[in-house]
Order: sequence, then C-alpha cells, then structure tokens
Amino acid sequence: MGASEPHGRKREADAIAELPAGPRAGTSSSLVLRGEPGIGKTALLDHAAAAAGDMRLVRGPGAEIPDTACQ
Repeated sequence: MGASEPHGRKREADAIAELPAGPRAGTSSSLVLRGEPGIGKTALLDHAAAAAGDMRLVRGPGAEIPDTACQ
C-alpha cells in the first residue's frame, strides 16, 4: 500500500487500508471522521488518501457540529 500508518492509530489505519477494496469491486464507500481537535483526524485522512492510490478522492473541510446533531 505504501501509506505510512499514523502513530498510535494501528486499528484505525488497518480499517482505512481496507476501504479501497469496496470501490475497486464496484461498491461505493465513504469515510467520516469525527472527534475533538488535535486527535489526529487529518493524519488519518492523509493515510486514507495515500491508501486510495489512483482512485478518485473527494475531500472536504471539517465543520464543528454540536454533539446533539449526531445522535
């Protein structure tokens, strides 16, 4: 794969590494990350982009959403 794993995020990085298999087989997918500022979401997104290789990738800015909106 060639994407470096974000420090201390092996479980998440392994799950992200599996994501491109779906679209390569014809199934769409998406990745949404949420969490407090500074926990490494951007590093995980960078890892996902590297894992995607030559696949089309759409990446958007984050927005702060109140916890009650996601329940």
